[in-house]
Amino acid sequence: MRIKDPEYPAALEAAVEILRKRARQGQTITYGELSAELAAGGFDSIPPHRGVMTYLLKDVCLHCNEDGRAPMLSAIVVNKASREPSEQFSSLARSLPFSRPANWSWRDEQQQVFAHHREE
Repeated sequence: MRIKDPEYPAALEAAVEILRKRARQGQTITYGELSAELAAGGFDSIPPHRGVMTYLLKDVCLHCNEDGRAPMLSAIVVNKASREPSEQFSSLARSLPFSRPANWSWRDEQQQVFAHHREE
């Protein structure tokens, strides 16, 4: 799948729903688990690393958050071995429109995601 693929917006919506559900439960999800859940939903061409997944997770963070001020939903997506988000996530957090400060940490962002979605 490519971001210009006509199915991309539907894959984005599916990813947002999967991550919101996990966030409400206060749970992280691995890149592989997210890829598998998307595949189970009919989006079987989104491998867990690089490529489309990178763009998808950025767009998940921008979904209903164009100004970047809300918690970044993809903070709960972690590497299976390290249980931490990829380095690309930290780069995204420091870029526009998110512009997280120097003392920012992904752990804080994760907690904000969990709190935000428990309150929904």
